[in-house]
Amino acid sequence: MGQPMGIGRLGDADLVFKRKFRWTLFISTPCGVVEESYVKLASRPNISIEETEINFLNAKTWIPGKASWETITVTYYDVGNANEDLWNWLASVYDFTDPINLKQGGNRASYAGFAELTLFDGCGNRMEEWELDDVWPQAINFGELDYSSSEEVTVELTLRYSSVSYTNYCGAQVNPCLCQGC
Repeated sequence: MGQPMGIGRLGDADLVFKRKFRWTLFISTPCGVVEESYVKLASRPNISIEETEINFLNAKTWIPGKASWETITVTYYDVGNANEDLWNWLASVYDFTDPINLKQGGNRASYAGFAELTLFDGCGNRMEEWELDDVWPQAINFGELDYSSSEEVTVELTLRYSSVSYTNYCGAQVNPCLCQGC
């Protein structure tokens, strides 16, 4: 008997795909709340695991070593005064608004925030949640301007964080990823 050529389990009626457009990113900072409605683009956390080389006689093998969380990138719509808490947070890390003094946050309490990235199904039920602690902007890209473009102006942040907590709400969890009557 040959390989079945159908779509397989991907065609199951109760299968819910995680979609790239059903998510929110909430960031609470010492300067206020960065509105989740102004986020245009974001990435989920990535983890890198170092390899440890083991040498013995005339051979090598590798085992997993230390893990580290990679930075994430978030792009915000630059909407003027409507997202003032974002600009205040950026200036709390490195005060680019004062070219004479150029103050910088001295301790975590003055610049580190908390972020919550949540993915939803089509009915608004949580599918997964990422909680990031001690979040701060490692890099700020104020973007380019272009007379020939009608696109909105954006601010791109590279965010560093110290720890991550992941919660999966799908499967055998309390909140199934399937909704009725949408």
